Amino acid sequence: SDEGNKYKKCVNCSYLPVCDSSVFVYTDSSDTSLDTLTNLMTIYGDTSVNGQTFTSVSGFATFNTGLLANCDNQDYKLLFPVAALGLNTDSLIAVLLSQLPIPIPPNLINFPETIQTSVLKAGLPVNATWTDTIYSLSIPPLLTFSAVLNYIIIGKGLQRSIYSTNYSDVIHVRSELAINSSIINLPLDYTIDYYFAKDVGVIEVQISQASIVQRVLKLYSYQL
Repeated sequence: SDEGNKYKKCVNCSYLPVCDSSVFVYTDSSDTSLDTLTNLMTIYGDTSVNGQTFTSVSGFATFNTGLLANCDNQDYKLLFPVAALGLNTDSLIAVLLSQLPIPIPPNLINFPETIQTSVLKAGLPVNATWTDTIYSLSIPPLLTFSAVLNYIIIGKGLQRSIYSTNYSDVIHVRSELAINSSIINLPLDYTIDYYFAKDVGVIEVQISQASIVQRVLKLYSYQL
């Protein structure tokens, strides 16, 4: 049988329990033309990535172009376009180049269109941290640099009220983008705060730059 085409009705993850035909309605502070964003979910099936099985899910919340999800062992690994983070890759490459003591051609930096990262490790305690490298480059013998996402669990078992709905058992995760190199380590003041509610999924996302909130998505209503 073709494992890549096996049909799967739901993503059986406690903090991302989307199913085929689930409906999630979000408000988006950056969208001036729509009051709400309605996402009718589609589960396309499974595919294998580096020996692990990921479920293909249609777009919702900030992942509006869709994603691949795997939550084995409470590790919520997602594959999605880098644009879902709200990042401009040209600007990021310019920051990378500005930190280098020697000039290199911009075309040497081939930033990926799709990244894999663990947005949640639900089994870890509050203040637990982890780091995912989303890009790396080595120019021997002196220069190495990478773009990383540093995560920390801010809170667990939280209560959070959004649009008069009270959610319990919420996990708050913060992600920060940074540049690490053999020359300098550079926080970019770009953070994403995720709020996951058990048996619901993503209830809020806040994207900030230089400590100023740029975009907020909040769950307005849902039907699993």
